[in-house]
Amino acid sequence: MAGTCFIMIACFTWALDTLIRYPLLAAGYATLQIVLIEHLTLVLFVSPMLWRYRHVFRQLSLNSFLCLFFIGGVGSALGTLAFTEAFHYLNPTVVILLQKLQPLVAIVLAYACLNERIEGAFIRWAIVIVFGSLVMLWPDIQSLGEAQWHYGNDSLSVLTGYGYTLLAVLAWGAATVCGKYLSQQQMHPNAIMSGRFMAGLWVLLPLALLQQDSLMPMPPVDLSLAIAMALLSGLIGMGFYYQGLKTIPAQMATLAELSFPVFAAGINWFVLGMGLTHYQIIGGLMLILGNFGLRLKALQRSDSSPVVYQS
Repeated sequence: MAGTCFIMIACFTWALDTLIRYPLLAAGYATLQIVLIEHLTLVLFVSPMLWRYRHVFRQLSLNSFLCLFFIGGVGSALGTLAFTEAFHYLNPTVVILLQKLQPLVAIVLAYACLNERIEGAFIRWAIVIVFGSLVMLWPDIQSLGEAQWHYGNDSLSVLTGYGYTLLAVLAWGAATVCGKYLSQQQMHPNAIMSGRFMAGLWVLLPLALLQQDSLMPMPPVDLSLAIAMALLSGLIGMGFYYQGLKTIPAQMATLAELSFPVFAAGINWFVLGMGLTHYQIIGGLMLILGNFGLRLKALQRSDSSPVVYQS
């Protein structure tokens, strides 16, 4: 059960992250600049880990190296940039709805690449969790009937928006599976986390050099907020995430990640005074109960059978 709780704690830190990230974006800073500062900060703080696990990185097989680079370069860097960029082309509700495809991507890849079995009990609980996520969004889904789905009328803008969204979905879903693969190779969670940040920085630095015009000076207050955000959702959040991923299957981890909107709604209520709707309460309960029900079912099976998920 601890693995699911660790993933949820990570989601809680990611929800707190939004209290800083969105004001920084609203202040006019480019997504690339914010994500770059995050990775620079994180690489600096995890540099002792990079040195400690240097022998692990040197001994990585080609598959493990590609997985680690994908997690950082594609999942952490490009996935985040693509997801944020999609909001410039599509209605935010459309982007968030499409992001719900991420568990499907992770589950299919975990089945194909990690041999994680998909059983009837898992499917039933997964439906409860995904349905709870949609219930939370139901008022926004209803408003789509009268809202503008796309901000651009030309086909290229529409396709670009969907392309960015699906790129983020594929990147994040595959990154979960890659992280689980590295855990199965007995790679320490701190080695995965520090390698992720370094790989992300390798990808972001060339992009920043190509788009220097999008970078702007940051006053000390904003820079301090960006650093604090990096330590909260990056160092602490990802630390819990990889500890959790070490003990539960990738398909279960990706469903636990859907608890993010539950914590986001709770933080908006507690910190910003935004009331919770009936849909958010009901959907949130379905998400939380579904995740714990899924984990309890897996634990019951492990008690009666030596192997539940084959890897």
